[in-house]
Order: sequence, then structure tokens, then C-alpha cells
Amino acid sequence: WGPHNRGLLLATAAMKVEALCSQTEAYWFYWGWSRIYERMQKYFTSTEMREQGLELAGIDGPAMQVLDVGAGTGTLSMQVLRRGVLARNLTLLDQSPQMLQQAQAKPQLADSTFALADAHQLPFEDERFDRVMSSGVIYYFPDPVGALREQLRVTRRGGVVLAMGALQPKPAFVRFFATVFNRFPTETQYVAWFTEAGFSDVRTKYISNPWNSQQYALAICGTKGDDTPQPPRAAPPAAPSMGSRLRRL
Repeated sequence: WGPHNRGLLLATAAMKVEALCSQTEAYWFYWGWSRIYERMQKYFTSTEMREQGLELAGIDGPAMQVLDVGAGTGTLSMQVLRRGVLARNLTLLDQSPQMLQQAQAKPQLADSTFALADAHQLPFEDERFDRVMSSGVIYYFPDPVGALREQLRVTRRGGVVLAMGALQPKPAFVRFFATVFNRFPTETQYVAWFTEAGFSDVRTKYISNPWNSQQYALAICGTKGDDTPQPPRAAPPAAPSMGSRLRRL
């Protein structure tokens, strides 16, 4: 087991991480992951952890229009229903039809809107939502700043965008294997993404699961102020990639 083998393993790990940040490969990953996601979710996130982020962004109330980006099977959207948001004021967006189908099957979300779309080109008009939220999504975007600019574009003046994301695991052994499947931005990187995207009043909060309070994730939110420049709508890709063409077969 020499330097060449160690280098090969690290290169393979890096390829897997970047693959999940590619929309085409992520599509196929979630095609399989969607089958067990609901059963596995309790092992890496919790209602208590997400609640801390929702509180930071002030997501509650029946009049609030909310967009859930990377909504998956609807876990986060189900939680905001319990905070008083009406199902008819919820929009769930995901690029995985298999994940979104599971959300659509939940009776509590029957009155919600569902969008199968790319988070880098949101199919909504400017200043449509009071809150935009995501959990466990932002670090998978190929272009996190571009995706955040799109979220800023569809947020109303005075509205808030919230992202909840992992920080690097502390134990070295766990960290090595976790990075095979995930990116782990630092708090500084998260803040830089929000700042570059154009948000003001960027705030962060460490959040954790009740069974492991020493291992933090991060909730981060930014506001669209009255004087925030309105981002232009993101242009669609110039031409479909080979991967996207294969997905339609």
C-alpha cells in the first residue's frame, strides 16, 4: 500500500464528491437514494436541528409564501406546515422526479405547488416569495453563488433566504469517508457565497442533532434589502449536455 495507491484512493474520493455536485450524476444518484431516503434520514438530521434554522429565518405564519429548494421528499416543507405556513403557500422544487413524487404523495402537501426544475434557473417570476429555504442542498450545487442569486431574484424586498448545511465532521476517520460523498464548506465559505450573491444582513447559527450536540451544522440566512440590486434572471444553458439527453431517453 504505497503512495500511488493512497493517491488513487484520494483521487477516486474527489471524483465521487464532484460527481454528486454534477446535475446529471446527481439525478442518477437520487434515482436510487429516493428509495431509502425516508428510512435513512433520521440518522443524519432531525426535526430539532431543522427547527433551529427555521427559527433563525423567521419562517412562520399563514400569509407567508415559501419556496423549498431541493425539497426532496418534502421533509422540510412538512415541518413549516407545523409552524403555521399554509400548504397552498408552499412551493417545492427539486431536480429529482423520484424524490418529488414522494413529496406529492403526502396528503398534507396536496394543496402545494411542485416544480421539477434546476435550482440554477428557477422557473418563477421576480420577487415571488417571502422566504426561500433549503436543507442539505447548497453544497451540492455546481455553482452555489449562482443558485443563491436566483433565490435572491425570486425573493421579495425584506424577504429572507435560508440554507442549512453540513460542516466537516470532527473525527478524522468519519471525516475521510464522509468527504467521499459530500462537500463540507467552512462557515467562512458559506458566508462568502451569500455575500457574493448580494445578500445583506447575513447571519449564521450553529445547529445540531440532539444525539450529537458536539457536531455542528450551520444555518445561514441573508436578507434582500430595499436597496439590494435586483439580479437578472439566470440564462438557460446554451445547449443540452449529453447527460441531459440521455436522461430523456
